[in-house]
Amino acid sequence: MTVAYAISRADLVIIPTQGSQLDAAEATKAIKLIKQQERLPHKTIPYAILFTRTSPTIRQRTLKHIQEEFGKYGVHAFETQIHEREAYRALFSFGGTLGSLRPDQVTSLEAAVSNARSFAAEVVALLRGGAQESKLAGAA
Repeated sequence: MTVAYAISRADLVIIPTQGSQLDAAEATKAIKLIKQQERLPHKTIPYAILFTRTSPTIRQRTLKHIQEEFGKYGVHAFETQIHEREAYRALFSFGGTLGSLRPDQVTSLEAAVSNARSFAAEVVALLRGGAQESKLAGAA
């Protein structure tokens, strides 16, 4: 009930999913919940899929297939993916933020910071542009 209420009040619902069929099925359930909530206040609730724990170098076939399937049904996905990075895991060990981590604590810190900034910039652009301009209105 709390999740449904939050969805109904959201300016943007971000659905994190990994590049697996099981995660895609759960993301589809989340989209169905969003569509149910759209009927209550009679408004469109913008949403987008965020692919997480992806490889910055290897393009997996399963992930590509899932992206194509979502695209076929008009489901918007962020261009930026959150890559599998040691720095993100280190936040739970060391605490703080990416900005407070030191290069001697984790490898590829600059790449993780750049990845996070790209994602944040895309979220801000989508929120500023609104659902209609950003094709986030669920398109289907």
